[in-house]
Amino acid sequence: MRILFTITGPWGTGAATVVDGVAKELLRLGHQVKILFPDLGLPSPDAERYYGNTGLYHIIKFPRTHRGVHFHTFPLMIPDPNPRNLRGAWTYRDMTDAQLEAFKDLMRLELRKAARGFKPDIVAVQHAWLMGHIVRELGLPYIVGTHNSDQMGFRFDERMRPYAVSCAQGAGYVWALSPAAKRDIRKLYGLPAGKVVLIPNGYDEDVFYPRRLDKREVFARYGIKADPKLPVISFVGKLSRTKGFDTLVDANPLIQAQQPSTVLLFGSGALEDVYGKAVAPRHKMKRMRLMGHLPPAAISECLNISDVSVLPSRHEGFGVAALEAMGCGVPVVATRVGHFEHFVVGGLIEPDDPRDLARATLEILADSPRARQVTSIRAYETALTYSWRSSTIQRLAYYKRALAKAARSRG
Repeated sequence: MRILFTITGPWGTGAATVVDGVAKELLRLGHQVKILFPDLGLPSPDAERYYGNTGLYHIIKFPRTHRGVHFHTFPLMIPDPNPRNLRGAWTYRDMTDAQLEAFKDLMRLELRKAARGFKPDIVAVQHAWLMGHIVRELGLPYIVGTHNSDQMGFRFDERMRPYAVSCAQGAGYVWALSPAAKRDIRKLYGLPAGKVVLIPNGYDEDVFYPRRLDKREVFARYGIKADPKLPVISFVGKLSRTKGFDTLVDANPLIQAQQPSTVLLFGSGALEDVYGKAVAPRHKMKRMRLMGHLPPAAISECLNISDVSVLPSRHEGFGVAALEAMGCGVPVVATRVGHFEHFVVGGLIEPDDPRDLARATLEILADSPRARQVTSIRAYETALTYSWRSSTIQRLAYYKRALAKAARSRG
């Protein structure tokens, strides 16, 4: 089968991580894959992986001018930090009607170009958004994978709602990441129950797996100036209120007061993205290290020297970062949002509760070596049940059903 993936943004996002994981398994299974996405061309250590593989990736390069409109970068669905975009980058809502029309035409041209060259059997659209609407206009059979940011975009940008509804209603199937997301998707886009299918995400077992690493060597490799004798707490996600970064900052003094720890913060964004014009509470950030956006292999090494990983999200589609930590044998403290409550091993808390975040984190840090080993094994074994292989096989079955439905509607 020939599958064309479209993503509203480039690598480093949750949706792109899903596509890379599924594409890798599809290629192993003998299928052909093409992945289309926009990118600004910012330098990064993993850029060559994408720009150097034109057979797999069709990159819509920005900045560029189209129909007399200059696009300094690609737009975002919501104003959250993006690892491959400018700080404070514009959203679809910021575009004028003329800019949006020119952008739609540009995406249409790029999709046509990709489809002509690749000749896909089906298009796997990521996000119920503009790309899927254009795929529907082009008459190509497609499914839609949602990631929560599209539902957030639906509520944020009223003008884009008709495109999102068109995308969802024209799809063979729409995939949801959790039972709650499934209910939300049906309501937002007016879809029948049978069209929305629950398919959880997975993680890359080839990258995220348990290893015995020397903490001093890892610290030296990534320029981490911290006491290697202290426990390590990791946070992997955008520096944003969506991911609950500010909740972690508020919890940090409570943690440090009882158990001094090094807190490693991985992800795009800056303190200004979280606190705006308010003064960032740096006095609360003792022993917190901003690591920025790093490739998965680097994050895997740092997770392997972590004692616990925390994900205090306010909103979450699924939470692949939790699986990646657990795949390294690291327990996770996460909020009861998205799909976390169905797989997280470590601790579950409510959003916006720094005291409970501190309590749950400290409880794991206080465990005996034997208890930690048991929790680590349970986290690893749970993560293994969410392999990309099993998820991809599920997806393939729905690709085939969607193609059959499209053939019947044409006939």
